[in-house]
Amino acid sequence: MLFLSHFSQRIFPSWLLFSLVVLLSPTLHAEIEKSPNDKNAYEYFTLQNGLKVLLISDPDGDKAAASMNVAVGSSANPENRPGLAHFLEHMLFLGTRKYPQADEYQSFISSHGGGHNAYTAMENTNYFFDISADNLEPALDRFSQFFISPLFDPKYVDRERHAVHSEYQAKIRDDHRRGYAVTKALMNPKNGHNRFAVGSLKSLSDKEGSHVRDELISFYKRYYSANLMSLVVHGKESLPELKEMVTAKFTAIPNTQAAAYKETASLFKKNQLPQLVEIQSLKEMRSLTLTLPVPAFRHEWQKKPLYYISSLMGYEGAGSLLSELKNRGWATSLAASPGHDLDDEGTFMVNITLTEEGLKHYLDVSQLFFQYARLMLKEGVQASLYNEEKQISDTRFRFQEKSEPIHMVSSLAQQLQLYPAEKVISAGYTFAEFDPKTIKKYLRALTPENLLITLKTKSIKGSQTEPHYQTPYNVRSLSAKELQHLATTAPNSSLTIRSNNPFIAEDLSLISSTNATDKPTEILKKEGFTLWHQVDTSFSTPRANLYFSVQRAEVNQSAESWLLNSLYISMVQEQLNEILYDAGLAGLSTQIYPHMKGYSVRLSGYNDKLSALLNPVIQALKQPTFDTERFNIVKQRLAEKLQNSHKDKPYNQTTNKLYELLLPQWSTQSQESALKSIDVTDLQRFVKQLKTPSLKALVHGNLNKEDALTLGSTLAQAFIDESVTTKPDDIQVVQLPKNDPLHEQLTIEHNDSAISVLLQGENNSSQAKAELSLLSEMLSADFYNELRTEKQLGYIVFATPLQMNKTPAIAFIVQSPNTPADALEKHIDSFLLEWRKGLLKTDEETLSRYKQSILSRILKQDNKLSTRTKRYWRELDHNKFNFDSKEQLAEAVKATSIEQLIRCFDLLQSRRLTVTSFGKPHLSNTPQTNNTTAILAARKSTKRYVPDS
Repeated sequence: MLFLSHFSQRIFPSWLLFSLVVLLSPTLHAEIEKSPNDKNAYEYFTLQNGLKVLLISDPDGDKAAASMNVAVGSSANPENRPGLAHFLEHMLFLGTRKYPQADEYQSFISSHGGGHNAYTAMENTNYFFDISADNLEPALDRFSQFFISPLFDPKYVDRERHAVHSEYQAKIRDDHRRGYAVTKALMNPKNGHNRFAVGSLKSLSDKEGSHVRDELISFYKRYYSANLMSLVVHGKESLPELKEMVTAKFTAIPNTQAAAYKETASLFKKNQLPQLVEIQSLKEMRSLTLTLPVPAFRHEWQKKPLYYISSLMGYEGAGSLLSELKNRGWATSLAASPGHDLDDEGTFMVNITLTEEGLKHYLDVSQLFFQYARLMLKEGVQASLYNEEKQISDTRFRFQEKSEPIHMVSSLAQQLQLYPAEKVISAGYTFAEFDPKTIKKYLRALTPENLLITLKTKSIKGSQTEPHYQTPYNVRSLSAKELQHLATTAPNSSLTIRSNNPFIAEDLSLISSTNATDKPTEILKKEGFTLWHQVDTSFSTPRANLYFSVQRAEVNQSAESWLLNSLYISMVQEQLNEILYDAGLAGLSTQIYPHMKGYSVRLSGYNDKLSALLNPVIQALKQPTFDTERFNIVKQRLAEKLQNSHKDKPYNQTTNKLYELLLPQWSTQSQESALKSIDVTDLQRFVKQLKTPSLKALVHGNLNKEDALTLGSTLAQAFIDESVTTKPDDIQVVQLPKNDPLHEQLTIEHNDSAISVLLQGENNSSQAKAELSLLSEMLSADFYNELRTEKQLGYIVFATPLQMNKTPAIAFIVQSPNTPADALEKHIDSFLLEWRKGLLKTDEETLSRYKQSILSRILKQDNKLSTRTKRYWRELDHNKFNFDSKEQLAEAVKATSIEQLIRCFDLLQSRRLTVTSFGKPHLSNTPQTNNTTAILAARKSTKRYVPDS
């Protein structure tokens, strides 16, 4: 796997001209290179204060968004203040001079159909939000004040330290964080990447002669300067209107001519490499990571030498490194990518998931990597392969689809830090002339003497402990004998450089949409089979999606049958992997996944080669090959997935339990027990007995009716067995008993407590969904502010609409490092009691604002073909053949009154399910719970389901 990423003028009133002419004269501007498929208008300029600005005008957009990227991150943390940059990111949300209320920004965004977030990386900090398109100006006014006049209120400085600590504690048992912490700790201590980035109570506490608030402000003043910032704003307004808006609101950001933080030390100490690091994991895993320092590559973005190397190294087709490793039974996955990307150095990384046998042969696996690198140096630097990469990338750029505005602005704001403004959109797609000399320069850096091997598995017994995540590990230099082994050519390997891709689209024309319909129509119906189709070229892209669902009643009759169905699909995926990887590189994606009624297949991409992809998929599904050795690896992987689910974050486990209790799902324990006795003969017997009484398909996009019928006929001929009439039941949700709150308690190996409280709607009607959606929209910001910002119960605190299949509900979820689960439930109850008082006082104007907010979410336009296809597919799954569920929901929202909301809120609390986990410090005080699992199992067996109306 390759693992990765016209100028307008405005006429102002004469009285404004004098004061604004200097500010509105850009000191830098550029014509933005964009996709021919991109209908947005762009303008880039810099404000007088040095702030880089990119404006995006989309008159038809229903969402506005903005992002500010600051060119400083965790690598700039003072040595005595780990986590300071991250702490600063938190603090900017908690009040400004103009808007002093700590929850002002969050509440405004969430009550106007938006969302917000931020992240702190090593070299940058990024703040972003989206909002309904009519509310950009007031949102920008609040947003801009973060960078002009934050308060750093001492009260919230103290409280937010606890929030940062809670975030740190919430992920303290996350194996990715644990492994990364060890790797960072071994890096050069003089390099900022070595430092603890998250922060904790200890690292952010006041010390003698060192107050964290003073250092926070000092860090802000030093680095949060306009000349180190880049802003991207996306709105429906014209470019001149956006420019006026931005100029008025962001010119006040001070420019202190701050110098960007610059690393002066290398990532690794001199003579540190080659080295082996062994890290103890908590989950069942066997991970091998090869990290190799390489020359800086940031300036090579036009030629992309490391991208080219990653693409060939991460290839999964015949003759690839992964194919050879799989054939030897040593690995199950491989991802190659550029790693650290610094101004004056970089790294190249390969991550390999090992089998149990592969773990024993980790040096041999590494040896094969170097053999493949040498093969690439000798035979793999080919103009034809480079030009193929360029062709694929050019096609992707030519038919680039819209992304969500919030994702777009966040990405572009960060990219303005890296690329020339005119190339900020196209840089990722650019492939300049083929330069074999440059590619070979990076390949020659991939040597055993330049290697850091990282092994991560549960069986490691570490002699050292990383201090922040308490991770045991070992570290030692590689011996001369090991280096010699790595440099030796492995015998009898079948490694080859890949051939040209057979799935690259040649016909990229759009079909006529003269007879297009406004929604899918049923074009074929026969016993056990329905085919739906819609021509859709509205996104101006030669893509199409073929979705089909093979439904069989027997696949979820027991834990064993569920597992056999999952194993069957996993084996088919393994069988198809080499073909699907080529197709994926060419822009054809394939998803095959099991579910409670059988399995589904999604083929998506350029329609020219869609039928060529369908045939091998059908062949593998109809005639799977079950190699015993490969089966055992797949079974082991499933067993480890089940075991690892017990190590998931506590709030994920409590929330997943809600689904398990209310849907026809099998518990993890029952699956683990059933899996032990399953062997390959059981799977072969299961697949031979499978019959298909029901098949549903959808063809959507750049394919006409005749082509769709041809695809449908191929599917029906391959799968439908008319002799079988037993079809699977529709998936239903158990109705919780009324006025009998149920509690389920989990025992989780984690210090944090967690709680998930589900309040279930009375039925599946559009009215019930509208009422719960509105209630969730109205209370979510208040819930977050009360339990997280004010009470500091934890970093993970949220209330969310939770639609389980067709059934609406609201879930209240908290994970806390300091409060037991029973106390968390009391806090939730207290919040609900107090919040109801506010609900009673809600006026029509306030209700109307929330309605507009939720309507902006419901009626949000489909921004690309795949989004629309998925929406149609959900409608078909729920037997909604008019494809107007969102319009029905919108009408119900518009018609909902305050009185209906109050009645719904009171009724909502009568059907309640709570799942808790008490953190290890609180286990001695855990209360007894009722027999929830048995009660809900009985309701499942008697089909006590939530009614449709």
